[in-house]
Amino acid sequence: MAKATSELASVPTLGTPTESPKKASLKKAKKEPEFYIFRLVEEHKKAHESASPFPPVFTIPNTDTILWNYGTEENPDIQPREIRFVDGMKTIFVDEQEKNGTPLADSVLAKQSSLLTFEQGYLKVDSWNKPKYQYLLLSNQCEQNNNKFKMIKNTYKLLDFGNNDDKIVELGKKKDRAYDLARTAPEEDMIPHAKFLGIPFIHSSTGEERDMYAIREDYKAKALENPTKFLDMANNPKIKLRFLIEKGIEKSIITTGIVKNQAHWVATRQLITELPANATAIDALTEFASTEDGAGFVSTLKMQL
Repeated sequence: MAKATSELASVPTLGTPTESPKKASLKKAKKEPEFYIFRLVEEHKKAHESASPFPPVFTIPNTDTILWNYGTEENPDIQPREIRFVDGMKTIFVDEQEKNGTPLADSVLAKQSSLLTFEQGYLKVDSWNKPKYQYLLLSNQCEQNNNKFKMIKNTYKLLDFGNNDDKIVELGKKKDRAYDLARTAPEEDMIPHAKFLGIPFIHSSTGEERDMYAIREDYKAKALENPTKFLDMANNPKIKLRFLIEKGIEKSIITTGIVKNQAHWVATRQLITELPANATAIDALTEFASTEDGAGFVSTLKMQL
């Protein structure tokens, strides 16, 4: 069998030069599955034993705004980017679909085949349909997307039935990168990220501020605990915005107590923005600060901190 042959071939002989580590570590080509299966995350109470825990039909939007890295892993340039699944198009990126700024025809956008519908909780995607598969993976509703543009709960996930060896190797590499980042990040970058990760800055028993070296150790532990999320969120521009807003509220620069579902400047009582009732004030203000309309708010807040 092929396995026995490869084992014999791996033993160097006098007439055969030893392979270099670089050559020996080349990956075997990974066989692509015929299809991918996505499944809804939330299960509902079954009406009876044979009933499905999922709704018969569940459709998700085929448009979204994601965080896209226009740079590299070493020098990331994370920016919002619009995506849209339109059956028959080779790309999901709206800026590539609308060449020269020309919008797609309504007849193209209205295709029934562009609907993303889960039946009995499952959605099967043929492996040849790369745009559909890519859209589902990059959407903010996907559980595997750890770098979400919108702070929303996971709606579905990709089921994995394949060999996990590649994932184990990739996880190890991510742990190395995450630990290096946690070890070397300057405090002005570490502090907002550490606060977002839930690392305490105050001793619960004494009320005293924790030593920054101890916070750094917790930060490194978080990097190893979930390196994918750690790396993704470390490059997320919303983390620093969220930190600024939290400081603004803590220092009584911003208030949400004057009018319900509104944020105001404390000093002038001037309205900053309306707040949706279905989101926390910090989440809503972070979303607002990420928009063009919120740029002035961010500049004013920085000046007052």
